[in-house]
Amino acid sequence: MNKIVIVYLILLVAIVVVALYLSGFLGKIIGTSTTTTTMSSTSTLSSTSTSTSSSTTSTIETTTTIIFSSCISKQATSSIPNGNFSTGTYADWNLSGPGFGSVPFNLTFANSNTLYYGSPWSGYNGMFFASTFHGGQELQSGNITSSAFTVSELYLNFKIISPQSDILYVEILQNGTPRIITHYNTFDVPGVADPQSVFMNASIPLGELLCQNISVKVVAGITGNPINKLSYIAVGDFYLSRVPISTPGIVVNQTIN
Repeated sequence: MNKIVIVYLILLVAIVVVALYLSGFLGKIIGTSTTTTTMSSTSTLSSTSTSTSSSTTSTIETTTTIIFSSCISKQATSSIPNGNFSTGTYADWNLSGPGFGSVPFNLTFANSNTLYYGSPWSGYNGMFFASTFHGGQELQSGNITSSAFTVSELYLNFKIISPQSDILYVEILQNGTPRIITHYNTFDVPGVADPQSVFMNASIPLGELLCQNISVKVVAGITGNPINKLSYIAVGDFYLSRVPISTPGIVVNQTIN
């Protein structure tokens, strides 16, 4: 008799459990959760979670914007180490050969002592610049190379005086390898009197090298007398910029490797 009662009780409990489950009441007690995660095309992570833990249903939406890190400067321009030689030295630049002398040219001193050809130096922003012109003395070859810096803008802007020559140029190095080589002929800029002593604007595009480390190298391979050949090069005021200089000098040739 007791066994029959126990069997009936077990069956009764089973029927009640099934009935509660089918009615959804048991599911509410246990709790269910559904989570959906999507990635949009605008690189925004959206997460929607729906949970049921009582007689009410709540939906929680969380949106997280993924900000990709970038080296791009927030400013319109960025300086490079001793880019305008304002220290009066070649600090942060490596010298090779005697061509550019042991220190940059002092514009004020040079103009006061007639250390120029034709007319005083002009068109320059600053006091010091690098040049292979040394008061009419015999020219010698050499080069200067900046210390490495990160490209945080689209252009390298600077000032330059240079005749057309295969061995007077400015190049961009990456890990010691030339990536961009640019030749200028500022002597042919229209309307400029005495161009051999007037600095012209120059810009080199760096878009392909954004966020990478580079160096600037100025090469002078000519040996000769400036009075006869005007074969010197003068450069300075290097800086990074979001836009190129609007009135650049004449680019004779530019090679991008």
